[in-house]
Amino acid sequence: GRWRRAIEVPGTAALNKGKNAAPLSVSGASAGSCAAGGFYTDGSRHEQAFVETEVNGRWRRAIEVPGTAALNKGGANFTSVSCTGVGSCAGGGYYTDGSRHEQAFVVNEANGRWRRVIEVPGTAALNKGGNANTTSVSCAAALSCAAVGEYLDGSHRGQAFVVNKR
Repeated sequence: GRWRRAIEVPGTAALNKGKNAAPLSVSGASAGSCAAGGFYTDGSRHEQAFVETEVNGRWRRAIEVPGTAALNKGGANFTSVSCTGVGSCAGGGYYTDGSRHEQAFVVNEANGRWRRVIEVPGTAALNKGGNANTTSVSCAAALSCAAVGEYLDGSHRGQAFVVNKR
């Protein structure tokens, strides 16, 4: 195949009031079926996580990752996505909570609809230093994924976590 002409990520111009946006990860399950995610800067100059999906070769409008608005008090980022089939993806990143601590999240897409983010199970107990992030997600099948990331322990040392979805 041949690379097509680059286009603006649909919908990011309307979201990106702070004039800084970037996609950080993309994954394709089959020809014309992909997902991408990253961040945009809102009018308050906070980074917000976005995700977009390609269906039948057409990119849909980027949306704020569902659930991040309720959790995010100072910045969010969508850092990794992995897709296994049409409308079946998982991803992750981080959001900044009300205490200005970064918390790792994961999110799923099922039947073409992005679900609400959740904090990565178990990271609240690990992330005593207040800086956690999901850095990579990989899925072998719709219900079989793994994610890795980083957090700061109570001594402010960088540590690694791994989590599975089955």
